Amino acid sequence: MSAAVLLVVLVLAAGDEAPSTTTSPPATEGQRWSVVGGRTLGAGGNAVEASLGWPGLSVGYRRGVLGPLDVGARLTFDYALEGLPTQVAPVGKVQGLLRLRLLDAGAVSLGLTFEPGALFTVDRFGNGVPAVVLPLGLKLGYAVSSALSLGASFDAPLWVQLGAGGGLNVPLLPGLGVEYFLRSELVAFFRARMGPTLRPSGGVELALDAQLGVAYRL
Repeated sequence: MSAAVLLVVLVLAAGDEAPSTTTSPPATEGQRWSVVGGRTLGAGGNAVEASLGWPGLSVGYRRGVLGPLDVGARLTFDYALEGLPTQVAPVGKVQGLLRLRLLDAGAVSLGLTFEPGALFTVDRFGNGVPAVVLPLGLKLGYAVSSALSLGASFDAPLWVQLGAGGGLNVPLLPGLGVEYFLRSELVAFFRARMGPTLRPSGGVELALDAQLGVAYRL
């Protein structure tokens, strides 16, 4: 009798310790998509994003067309030209978005971004100033937990001012970011970057970009 009871107890204990058959990734690998890191949405995934801060506000959409590749578009309204505190003026910008995942290994991800487009602003005399934007970026992400991820980035958001007095501007902006997943499809994030901008005249100005936002996976 006692042997039978012992056998039942052992079977129940083994059942409690049996490994789960769920396919969810370990918590230390974080979520399967990211704003501040290098992860993409995956083929068929869709997400919308909105952010506000310095130098303005933006809304965007991206779609996973391949496992490692997202494409999309962003519309931005700024009150300073490319984050330059000395160039306060209304700015409108439209861009395409490309994000390529280079690495996704456990908690670590690495991605490359390219966001070509155009902007239009006015100078202090009210004259229209168009420009072509060609931002390149590298994003490194690290999942601290299933909800929290950290990011580091290095961006070169190149822009070419057209017309008289124009030329190539070369910002070199290291940055940091953090994101917190309120749900698997909803994330709040903060990102900031700062560094020098090499101006066509040979001068150097400080550029700053700091944004607080949310993104939702559809």
